[in-house]
Amino acid sequence: MRSPVLLALLGLFLCIAPGFAQDLHNSQFYLNPLHMTPAATGAFEGDWRVAGVYRSQWRTVPVDYRTYALSADWKALQRGKSQLSIGLLLQNDQAGDANHSWTQGGLSFSAAHTLEKSRAVSAGFGIAAAQRRVDISQLKFKNQWAIDYFDPNLPSKETFGRSSGLSPTLSAGINWYFKPAGSRSRANMGFGAFHLNRPVVSLGEGDQKKLPIRAAFYSEGIYQFRALTDLVGFAAAQSMQSAREIVLGGGIRQILSEGLNNSSAIRFSLATRLGDAIIPAIQFERNNWLVGISYDWNTGAFNEATQGRGGIEIAAVWRSLSVPVVKTVKCCPVF
Repeated sequence: MRSPVLLALLGLFLCIAPGFAQDLHNSQFYLNPLHMTPAATGAFEGDWRVAGVYRSQWRTVPVDYRTYALSADWKALQRGKSQLSIGLLLQNDQAGDANHSWTQGGLSFSAAHTLEKSRAVSAGFGIAAAQRRVDISQLKFKNQWAIDYFDPNLPSKETFGRSSGLSPTLSAGINWYFKPAGSRSRANMGFGAFHLNRPVVSLGEGDQKKLPIRAAFYSEGIYQFRALTDLVGFAAAQSMQSAREIVLGGGIRQILSEGLNNSSAIRFSLATRLGDAIIPAIQFERNNWLVGISYDWNTGAFNEATQGRGGIEIAAVWRSLSVPVVKTVKCCPVF
């Protein structure tokens, strides 16, 4: 990527990033790119892509987190050097005794244009519904204790607003994709800004704060180092109000087999979420499928509560890959 464009992306991120409550996040963010920018819709090899991610975090503490994500994107229209793509992203996060959940679901759209045979740039936007929900029935209150035992049928004598709030949210972003012909090398880089309309996802009259903007920047690259060996590098930075994270990592990708319907590879990587965790990961690729698993080993201040046990993350990606057209030449019969 040309340095002025890269510097512009980073500058835009740094301008928007300062000062935003934390949205959902993944350690294998490169397997859930629609969460990083809507412009990543359709930025892949193939026609269809479906991905799912499950994350279980901090199971050793009372307030653990469970995160689910499901996405699908499709290259809907291709004309010459231009392409229009549509995507769907569903995400849910739950935590705490009251099962406080944060759910987002919506569509993303991108328009891409090939600059050269190996490079493409895309711009995208998304519209989604964001919902907060709590299950008050799961909570225990002082007035429900009958001397020495808890009686859930006793009135709590507490006043609550709504148990859920729903609001539309808008996003936009840009993405750059590089894939030279005849090589396994490739690179992806994108920027996204979410909750641009600053929606109010309220649980009552006393809860009218606007949702902060989330700014996200990510990059992933694979370099064909040897005939059957690739080098891998990736990075991400996100900011939402006072919550920030930076992830840096790299590894190696080894080709196990090649050929039509017999393509497989394994990838090992090690990353760090600065000031928070060390993240080893492994992914296995087989034809149209990629399955990955990672684990967060806490290294930050919260390590005293978790004893290093952060969270496991499992991801799966399926792509519909076009079968290469084999040209035939008519000749004399061979019999």
